[in-house]
Amino acid sequence: MSERSIFSNLVRQADGAFSAVYGPYLLQSALQPIFAERPDGRLQIAVLKGLIRASAHGAPCSPTDFFQSVPEDERVAVDGLCRSLHILNAGTLGRRDVSLIVNFHPGLYLTPQAVRQEVERLRLAAHEAGLPTDRIACEIREHSYDDPEVLTHFAARLHEGGFSIAIDEYTGEDRDLERLERLAPQFVTFDTAWLHGFAENSAGLALLRVLIGQFAHKKIRTIVAGIEEPEMIALCHDMGGPLMQGYLLSRPELAPTSFNLTFPELEEDVARTIAEPAGTASFLPVEIRAPRALRQFGKRGV
Repeated sequence: MSERSIFSNLVRQADGAFSAVYGPYLLQSALQPIFAERPDGRLQIAVLKGLIRASAHGAPCSPTDFFQSVPEDERVAVDGLCRSLHILNAGTLGRRDVSLIVNFHPGLYLTPQAVRQEVERLRLAAHEAGLPTDRIACEIREHSYDDPEVLTHFAARLHEGGFSIAIDEYTGEDRDLERLERLAPQFVTFDTAWLHGFAENSAGLALLRVLIGQFAHKKIRTIVAGIEEPEMIALCHDMGGPLMQGYLLSRPELAPTSFNLTFPELEEDVARTIAEPAGTASFLPVEIRAPRALRQFGKRGV
């Protein structure tokens, strides 16, 4: 199946949501909110995370099993198709002050031509959805077998296209500091197990506040995922107010979602976004060095 024929299967449903058919599979977007705590204590959606949902003949299929069923020569197109679904569905919400994080399989984009084609595909999807490119963050998950130079080039081309970058599973180790410098992300998600170790110790909590402050100074937004207990919300507040994601706050919903009813945009956010021109994000080289005590503390697993 050609890339053109794959994308011709994008369909807008009667409820306004976009879906796609690929062979026996129905592909849909699930969006999960990531929240910011406002000074008055209210939670407001700051980011949406795009998650693919695949089903065959009405039976759900895990994303891993679905992608393993895709022939190797079609994986680039299908990977891009899933991101396009998320972008289009996020656009239907009409949120003026919300970013979108979409996943990548970076090992699929090994040549300059493949990278250029994907950046162009992202730009076209963003244009169709009416989303500024800087509000779309491409999450690059790095594995031990990935070529760091290839990922660095990939991130640089995405930045040049106006897109943001997100990284996950941050633990303050040297490899994570090196990722920050190479990929220059705008969103960093902490490793959940590592974070919980710090949250149980006042010294670790103080060091996390220092790190989050450093990130904020560089316009990097930190995310704490796995929020499932009310105590974690209070801890996030004590940490300096990172973004929060978890089932306690909101579960993923298939597009078109009910978020505009359950979490409406605040009027002051809409007014501010209208006053700010789109595409003003700056992608500065990251020069953060975590305090040595934080790195050593994390290595002890306290």
